[in-house]
Amino acid sequence: MSSTTVTPGRTVRKVQPIPQTRNRFELGMWLFMRYSGLALVFLALSHFWMQHVLIGTHEIEFAGTQLRWGITGQPVTVEQVIWRAYYAVMLVLAVAHGINGVRQVAYDYFGHRPAVYKGLMYVVVGIAALISLGGIAALFMGAAASGGEAALR
Repeated sequence: MSSTTVTPGRTVRKVQPIPQTRNRFELGMWLFMRYSGLALVFLALSHFWMQHVLIGTHEIEFAGTQLRWGITGQPVTVEQVIWRAYYAVMLVLAVAHGINGVRQVAYDYFGHRPAVYKGLMYVVVGIAALISLGGIAALFMGAAASGGEAALR
């Protein structure tokens, strides 16, 4: 938005249209935020229900994690693949949803300075990629066969 002064004391603002390609991208990201938010609510509530109601907070143990995720080096069952996919979808959706939110806030603050905005986005996407890759690697490698209980004490 730019402004020009026509007469002293009166400012007239001219609204510049957003380029058409940016409009389509923003519409897609707006829809993604709505649908991913809805999916994350379902995934988070179902995770909460399974861990705190079905299993119970006092019954959560490392052995249960080993059953759901599998043990490193052991054959993987279909149930473990389903659990891993469930947590991988939750992780990827949460990270993508968070990146998109940071992108929107960063554009609000730094959209008028494209170099700063672009640099910030590279840093944010890099950090998010490391978090996602680390989480997915941990999910698909399975739990350690021993040492987990000792680490928790």
